[in-house]
Amino acid sequence: MPIRKTIKNIEKFVIYRILHANESPHRLALSIGLGLFIAWTPTIGIQMILAFALAALFRANTRIGPALVWVSNPLTLVPIYLPNYWLGQKLLQMFSDRPAPDYAQIKEAIASFSSPGNVLVNFFNPSFWHDMFHLLFNISVELWLGSIIIGLLVGGISYLVSYKMIYWYRTNNPNARLLLELVRRRKEKD
Repeated sequence: MPIRKTIKNIEKFVIYRILHANESPHRLALSIGLGLFIAWTPTIGIQMILAFALAALFRANTRIGPALVWVSNPLTLVPIYLPNYWLGQKLLQMFSDRPAPDYAQIKEAIASFSSPGNVLVNFFNPSFWHDMFHLLFNISVELWLGSIIIGLLVGGISYLVSYKMIYWYRTNNPNARLLLELVRRRKEKD
């Protein structure tokens, strides 16, 4: 039962907060694309701020994009960032002689975060943080390169798909059609 309620709440949110928002399909879709692009970058901790700033800069909806960055969260870090890192590493190997990282060190770092007890013990250990920053610095170029490329693809595709879906919904739903007409008139006045 709780899953059905969650799905219903998501459905209500999408219909009434996104599809019926008093914004153009372009601004809504742009916010979705920017939010998912930021979600694919390794900027955890400041992703919502970045998504809000980019949405404001590009005149997109400033509420939807920041919410979508939560696609990347502690449960989805590995499925999102591992392909990003892999792509960045393959591209850099094609164009430079960058040495491969020590996979044993990466595996050890991931294991230290997988157990809550280890995180609490290691959190106050200076050598842990020294090793972690050294590891992150060594893999950061590959991770950023892959993240930007995949993030641009995810953001671009999500913009196109969401734009088409929002426009289709608004033209085929009588109540939403009225909203689309109001947005069109407001845009003509500006």
